[in-house]
Amino acid sequence: MGSRSTGRVVAAVVAVALGVVAPPVASASGFTLVWDDFDNGFSSAKWTSWPAEGYPQGDAKPTTADGVLTVVPTGTNPRTGEPAFRFTTAPESQGGGGDLDQLKWIATVNHTASSGFPGFDAKPGQLLTCRTKMAGRTFGTGNHPFGAAVTNPDGDLRLAATSTATIDTETQVVTDFVVTNNTIFAIYERLPVAGKDHAAFTYAVPVASRRQDQVHVLETVMDNAAGAVEWRVDRRTVLRVDKIGYRVLDRTHLLMDLGGREERVFPRQMACGMGMFTFLAGSAQGSPGLVRISDAPGKYFDTLKGQPTPQTFADNQSLPSNRLWGQGARLRVDSVTVISTPKQRGA
Repeated sequence: MGSRSTGRVVAAVVAVALGVVAPPVASASGFTLVWDDFDNGFSSAKWTSWPAEGYPQGDAKPTTADGVLTVVPTGTNPRTGEPAFRFTTAPESQGGGGDLDQLKWIATVNHTASSGFPGFDAKPGQLLTCRTKMAGRTFGTGNHPFGAAVTNPDGDLRLAATSTATIDTETQVVTDFVVTNNTIFAIYERLPVAGKDHAAFTYAVPVASRRQDQVHVLETVMDNAAGAVEWRVDRRTVLRVDKIGYRVLDRTHLLMDLGGREERVFPRQMACGMGMFTFLAGSAQGSPGLVRISDAPGKYFDTLKGQPTPQTFADNQSLPSNRLWGQGARLRVDSVTVISTPKQRGA
């Protein structure tokens, strides 16, 4: 082993000893980087927690013990003593943040790609994988106020959920997993951007059954050159999208359709992350949404018919009691690993 290679190994060992993540060494063979195993706590050196109104680090209390990150909301249900969300925001006409209501807590890797955007490079000819070993549980969903509009409170991600949070902030493409007590969903999403007319939507595709608190290895694999992404649960491929930016999946799996013009997208980077959410504006199998959390003009379209047919909702006013009723979640993460591997020919 040459002196340069020896120096790299020594630097990596020192970095691990100090609890610092060494940057991956670029090579044609790619890299595997355990971004965090939480043996040294939950650190802002590794994670960027997104703020929410009144909550600079989001509605969350992260703790670590024995190499496991546990995140619960800042609130407690006074009746049950279980974790409960506290953050909510009103529609825009009432001075609130509208759609921001669904983001209870999100943290993404504190790393910058060569483009200057957050995340790791999704290089042509390589596959970029975000691998998260995690478990999740929701609480209080059975006490929802929506009656027959919700048929499976333990599985309905609209009420409360834990999640990976993999996003490219340049293109606003999101490729997540959302976890409820009995179901894992693959999330394929492109978020809207003010002043742009690209297609914005959220798909939630049920891809696996589970038990509450069951640990899973969840992976999203980005192929920049092909404009494609793959979702894997416990090392098994469960979904693939070959035309990022288009509504290519069955519309019955559309959670939200915000209209717009479809276009091909080739994300140059992705930021791995994790979070806790509600999706109250979402539709289930083409049904009405639960709560119109945003009242911006032309915001939501019928998930089966699309633009220009407007979406309908059980609650058009976004009543506070329909946004929070004591529901919450608990996220547990063992590790987050970033992997870049050469794409096999013909793949």
